[in-house]
Amino acid sequence: MLFSDQIKLKHIFFLHLLAAVLLIFSPTSMAAERIGLVKTYEPMATVIRNGVESKLEIGSEIFEGDEIATDSSGAVGIIFTDGAVLTLGPSGKLIVENFLFKPAEKNVSFISKIFKGTVAFASGAIGRISPESVQFETPTATLGLRGTKILIEVE
Repeated sequence: MLFSDQIKLKHIFFLHLLAAVLLIFSPTSMAAERIGLVKTYEPMATVIRNGVESKLEIGSEIFEGDEIATDSSGAVGIIFTDGAVLTLGPSGKLIVENFLFKPAEKNVSFISKIFKGTVAFASGAIGRISPESVQFETPTATLGLRGTKILIEVE
């Protein structure tokens, strides 16, 4: 084997090693756990995740920290992993700030910040296990869940 061939093999090995390391530690491989799925939308709903805006569709995944918005005739329905259902109406905007669902450890939390629009919410397991752990923050108040359903309007 020639010396130049040995250098090429070392370069190829190094590039493969670098690619493997980048793949292992990429944001995708270290991504947060999905907390919900879009089940309905019309005609336009978007999500801003890590500063990037994209259109929501049926089956789109929702993650903690996502900012969800609808246009003036839009709506989006989301089912969360605990079975909760949230609908954001027209001209709405909210952020799912904290979602933790580890019922075996009784470690649960659902906190959303609503900036504008109408939100209908039917609680899931988090609301049954720990109703005080479900909160909606608005510009003027923080609302806690004490039942199974809530309707909030923020102008």
